[in-house]
Amino acid sequence: VESASALGHPDLVIIPGTKTTIPDLAWMEAQGLTGAVQDLHAQGTAIIGICGGYQMLGTMLYDPDRVESSQTEREGLGLLPLTTVFAGSKETHRIKGEVIQNSGLLSGAQGAPLIGYEIHMGRTTGEGVNVPFRIDDRSDVAIAEGEGYDGALDASGRVLGAYIHGLFHNVELRRAILLELARHKGVVLDLSQQEQTMDQEYDKLADWVRASLDMDLIYQMTGLSLDFQTTSVPG
Repeated sequence: VESASALGHPDLVIIPGTKTTIPDLAWMEAQGLTGAVQDLHAQGTAIIGICGGYQMLGTMLYDPDRVESSQTEREGLGLLPLTTVFAGSKETHRIKGEVIQNSGLLSGAQGAPLIGYEIHMGRTTGEGVNVPFRIDDRSDVAIAEGEGYDGALDASGRVLGAYIHGLFHNVELRRAILLELARHKGVVLDLSQQEQTMDQEYDKLADWVRASLDMDLIYQMTGLSLDFQTTSVPG
């Protein structure tokens, strides 16, 4: 959404990643979205921030070397007691891990496996929050026990932030969040016919592409034959 009026009163607000966290915070303020998100939080609406959105949830953001913008500091949304300091180096990793909290938005998710990736500049620190995720493997390198953690979950369990992109691709975690949102709202949510694996989604995409293109022409242009046969090569 691009305005406070368009935001309305959702059950969940997701603040996604961005390459320009501080300028985008300024844009949110100008659009009236900052106050709207804070008001929704005060009313009990769940908030999830991913990467740059996670940084926005904190109290302050600092960019002393102007890595991201000409503005060296800016107040965040103040929904998590965290501070972010931007640095020149960018972290880019595939990650594997596990959910380690079992409260609020993560009720029923403890022990669920995680697969995703990190791509961010900046370090986020703070106290007085629960750490929701343990990272066991970063870029195919095992992390020593007690060293790999990510994200923050506030005491109410209704504000969650993490650097992990692809968080909602994890079926068990996604189901747990949706079921907790439904429970909090007092409704029953049947996910039995709604959950799809990534392979099923790729198959749907492949079917859509095949139905939308002249595949015979594609095969002709690429020099591939429609009649695939297996042959044995002597020797």
